[in-house]
Amino acid sequence: MNGELIRRVLWPERGPLFLIIGGIVSMVSDFASFLGNLASPQVLLWPAAGLAALLAWFCISRVFAAKKNAPAAPADEGGDAHGDPAIAATTCRECDVFRILLFATIGIITLVIAGQGATATERIGAQLGLIQQDVAAIREDTSAIRDVTSSGELVRNPRTAEDYFRNAWIYQMMRRDADQAWASMQDLYRRHAPNKLDAAELYLNTGRAHLSRDALLAEMVRIGRERRDASMLVIAARNTLDFAQAQPLYAEARALDADLPFAYWDVARTDLLNLPGPGSSAEVTLERIRVIIAGMDQFGEVASRKPLASYFYLPQYQADYEAMARTMAQTYRGHEETWLSIQRQQQQLEQMRRR
Repeated sequence: MNGELIRRVLWPERGPLFLIIGGIVSMVSDFASFLGNLASPQVLLWPAAGLAALLAWFCISRVFAAKKNAPAAPADEGGDAHGDPAIAATTCRECDVFRILLFATIGIITLVIAGQGATATERIGAQLGLIQQDVAAIREDTSAIRDVTSSGELVRNPRTAEDYFRNAWIYQMMRRDADQAWASMQDLYRRHAPNKLDAAELYLNTGRAHLSRDALLAEMVRIGRERRDASMLVIAARNTLDFAQAQPLYAEARALDADLPFAYWDVARTDLLNLPGPGSSAEVTLERIRVIIAGMDQFGEVASRKPLASYFYLPQYQADYEAMARTMAQTYRGHEETWLSIQRQQQQLEQMRRR
């Protein structure tokens, strides 16, 4: 009879129902562990097994207590189970929970074996490529993509001078849309006076597709004077073919902005570095070298008053003009020493001829 009681505890008349419920609990627990990214299936197994063992002890103790206190069954009834108080005790609520946890524990063990140490759902997910990715990693990847693409995004409602310049630069350099770039630059100088050298340079570059050279430079001079934008006058002067026409524009730029180094000596204008041709006397060459050295020194002195980068929206794309001026000044001082030596030799030869 004890064996019959144990069987009744483990598998009562409604045994299939508890088996189904336990199986469902094990499957749901396994899937929940997959979604929760649990490190070990034992997080599910041991609590279920421990609680099942505790309830099993309670249930079996209750059943055997009922068996002990029950009156003996009549011999002619052969121990009919339907009236046995011990068997009736196996239908308590605690016994029902024990059976559910028992079958759930068996189900979890089966799933762990099927998953080879992991949960079965996790292993299936790995094989199907459905393993959950860490949300922080996805956010980091998205941020990295955003950082790369944001540099090419247009300002939808430009208001500041920098907004208009950004849009024009993107249209010109990234999207190769000359018409939109030119329109943005016209809007920039219609509404603002940025006094930025790279903005004036971009106006020149975008305007070449729409105006002739002379008309474009004349328009830049007009804007520079009306908007009192010294940088626009400097870029117009830099691109003037005749330096005699450029000098008044540099002078106007100096009057508008006394701290703009390029208005004193435009290191980006290479013709300012030209020396007299062959056959020129040492005196003429030395005079030209000293003019260049003085210009470079003046550029460096004015550039020290404020950051040169303040005259550019994108200073990272510009050369180190201050270092360039110092290097060129040193180079031409070496030329000066060389021509001084040549001058002394010429003077000595002249004195020898006179003797």
